[in-house]
Amino acid sequence: MRKTFLMVGVFLSAMLSVFAQNEMEVTTVVVVENQEAELAYNKGISFMDTKQYQEAIAQFEDAIRINPAFRQAYVNLGSAKAALKDFDGAVYAFEQSLELDSTQGQVWYSRGLALYNKNDYRQSFESMQSAVRNGYRTAETYYYAGVDLFFLKEYEAAITQYTNAIKTDVSYAYAYNDRGSCYRMLGKYNEAIRDYEIAANYDPQLANIYDNLGSALVKKGDLQAAIKNFNLAIAKKPDFYAAYNNRGEAYFLQGDIKSAFNDFKKATELNKQYALAYNNLGVIYASQKKYEEALKMYANAIKINPNFGMAYYHQAAAQEMLRQFDECCMSLVKARELGVDVPAALTSNCN
Repeated sequence: MRKTFLMVGVFLSAMLSVFAQNEMEVTTVVVVENQEAELAYNKGISFMDTKQYQEAIAQFEDAIRINPAFRQAYVNLGSAKAALKDFDGAVYAFEQSLELDSTQGQVWYSRGLALYNKNDYRQSFESMQSAVRNGYRTAETYYYAGVDLFFLKEYEAAITQYTNAIKTDVSYAYAYNDRGSCYRMLGKYNEAIRDYEIAANYDPQLANIYDNLGSALVKKGDLQAAIKNFNLAIAKKPDFYAAYNNRGEAYFLQGDIKSAFNDFKKATELNKQYALAYNNLGVIYASQKKYEEALKMYANAIKINPNFGMAYYHQAAAQEMLRQFDECCMSLVKARELGVDVPAALTSNCN
């Protein structure tokens, strides 16, 4: 009998807080020789103050056209483009400013944030490192360097960056939370729990902390404490679909199948594109020998995420029970292609 796996999520604070925490600063002090360029620049600053970003961009571009060496105009042009989520344009503008003066630590940081939002984590990390080398050693700089490394799955290195952030700001709840997630990914659950608890002490309203703490407690086998923390996460954020999914896993492991089913179902109601919860509903149906219903859930998961290897693997198990052997073979082969460790014996008779 094949082993089935419930799927849970890992959440970083940064996913929800990138621009909320760190808006790119606008600098208003300038010294330029060309009065027309200065006038256009200052108009751009006024538009930035009222969040009229498109108008600000036009003014900053005018300033640069008049004075191509206007370093600060490029910086604020990048900030305006980032505010409009034109991250390619933001990166280009920041780089133009850095070509004029490569020692601007804060501009390296702003470039790093724009690259982060492009999911270019390696280049973002390098930009954060340049920020540090040029004197911009803020807690946020170290924090986002850690986030970059987390997404690159370089967890030990990420821990170092989060620790630097905490040394710079001892009350930085986001850094404790995310360092805890690194420890959790490394299987160091005691350290993860410690960091999540510290994070909750500094920011008791951050729902992600309790969800992550619950997931670490599940790994430790303390299911009742895990459920308590998932309850807190949901109380603080009632639409937190991942917390419902993760609480469902804890209920499932307790043998409370009804509560698990209800939580997985609630997760799909809150987010109809949440593939993990559909997979988990399939696991429950399969455990009840309702294989047709299970296949529907796995199909939903795969439709949402065609690269969901474990959903194909679970689908194969249900197909086998329904004696759909050709379909089972195809699902197993696909699961293996997607990185699932499928025993060779299971596919030995597949064409």
